[in-house]
Parts: sequence; structure tokens; C-alpha cells
Amino acid sequence: MSFKFVDLRTGLLILGYFAAFLGVNLAMKFAAQKHGTPVFWWWFIGGNLVGFMCTVFMAMAMKDQNPNLIYALCIGGGFCLLQVASFLIFREPLGLWQWAGIALGGVGIICLQIQSG
Repeated sequence: MSFKFVDLRTGLLILGYFAAFLGVNLAMKFAAQKHGTPVFWWWFIGGNLVGFMCTVFMAMAMKDQNPNLIYALCIGGGFCLLQVASFLIFREPLGLWQWAGIALGGVGIICLQIQSG
């Protein structure tokens, strides 16, 4: 049993995806809070521009690696990070089951990298 880690280039692309994923979702939350004001449009447009980079980073990461692994790392990792960021920035309460879900998502991502034999 061994772990298969992604190379540096792919790792940086996944980190770029995380940053863009957090950026678009947080920008949309800020836009929703500013609805009805001119500031809404700046958050909305900015979020969409940043969100476009999610597609670019994921596509580039899948170029050199197994798509199943990249999807799991990007979608699962991005979702877990977004939950923690929402907790820290917006003080959105997370219950025991939500924390357990975040932890299990992280464990799942680690399990996907285990190679048998």
C-alpha cells in the first residue's frame, strides 16, 4: 500500500482551483448580501470572472493526471474548504454532523490517493 501524490504542477493547479472556487463562492455570498445596491454588480461580475478560472485550472490539472483523482481533489477539497471559510468569515454555524462531513470528505480524498500493491 502506497500513496500516489500529484506532481508539483498539478498540485499548484489544484491550489489555483481552490482559490478560484473560494473566490467565486464568497463573492456570490457578498453579492447576495449587497442585493439591490450598485455594489452587488461588482461582486457578481468579479465572482463570475474568478469562477471562470475554476474551469481553466481543473482542465489543465486533468491534462496530466487521472480525471477521477482530480475531480475528487478539486470538488471535494473545494467544498470542504468552502465550508470552513464560511464558518470563519460569515460565522455560519456548523454542527457536529457538518464537522463530521468535512472530516469524512478529507478522509475520502486521502483514501483516493492510496494505491494497492
